[in-house]
Amino acid sequence: MGLFKSLFKKDIKPKKRGFLYAEIIDLVRETKDTVKVVLSLDAKDKFVVYPGQHINIAVEIDGKEYRRSYSICSGRGEELAIGIKEVTSGTVSKYMNNEVKVGDHLWISKAEGSFRIAQENKNIVAFAAGSGITPILSFAKHIAGIEGKMELLYANKTEADIIFKKDIDALSKHVKTHYFLTQEVKEGYLKGRINKASVTAFIKENLDVLKADGFYFCGPEEMIADALEALKVFGVSEDKLHYELFTTPTLLKTHETEVHADFKGESKVTVILDDEETHFTMKSDGDTLLSELESEGVDAPYSCRGGVCSTCKAKVLKGSAHMDMNYTLTDEEIAEGYILTCQSHPNSEELIVTYDD
Repeated sequence: MGLFKSLFKKDIKPKKRGFLYAEIIDLVRETKDTVKVVLSLDAKDKFVVYPGQHINIAVEIDGKEYRRSYSICSGRGEELAIGIKEVTSGTVSKYMNNEVKVGDHLWISKAEGSFRIAQENKNIVAFAAGSGITPILSFAKHIAGIEGKMELLYANKTEADIIFKKDIDALSKHVKTHYFLTQEVKEGYLKGRINKASVTAFIKENLDVLKADGFYFCGPEEMIADALEALKVFGVSEDKLHYELFTTPTLLKTHETEVHADFKGESKVTVILDDEETHFTMKSDGDTLLSELESEGVDAPYSCRGGVCSTCKAKVLKGSAHMDMNYTLTDEEIAEGYILTCQSHPNSEELIVTYDD
């Protein structure tokens, strides 16, 4: 396997805290740089997934463990599948696109993430670009399954770069797709990017879309920011706007945490993970809670470390904590005491946090 080494022997089923052992049963080449990885789990493993969620995978490459989050593209009744687009500087995405083969195994987490369709939403509008289509495809399959309707605006560089095109077109009875191409002019496709101007023009020509139950976005931050701004001009309320980011943003505002860093000093911290308690002290202005846990030798859940994916989410049982950034927890979750440990610092003399809630 070149420079890469397979993580597991096929006749051994190892255990890893917070992860399940999955076998790769199919690899589907969607585009030149994107692969769909189809996975099979042991029948004894309970796996619940909602459209729009993601999983984390853990792989060892050249002796170093890497964890990455990938969105689920499969629908109800289908084998679990994720879409992975190769990134120029992406060690794991290159490995998954070029080195793995059917029969290999991965560690995967349970399905996570709050990027989900509200149960009552049957008429939605979605915006995607590039690999941002991955969670949106699971939405489309869900909408088709409940006999709903979706308007989809989807941008790529060229027709050859369109990920999951066959799957999307197969849902045309319930999903009306408007394909955008940024680097190619072709009949049947719109030219240009999904931005404030194109979204504004689309709405003016299709005013009924403003009656949608929800609006969902996944793709580059600039696209999301532009589309959000355009929809707000037309009076779409914040509670109908939902987006997923694959990278730490620079344009979109972080969600307010409502907890200010007014505590200075050392805090006595207790963290509960898998019914086990870890006790330590840490400074309020030092490393994050996740970093301190790792220093204590605890294999705590994490993935992005940027306040985006929510893998490290935990709940404060006593005391308080403040977060540097938060791009994923909702106001309701924050009010209930949830924090992202990769962004959190103690804000009280004593802090008790649990991952088990």
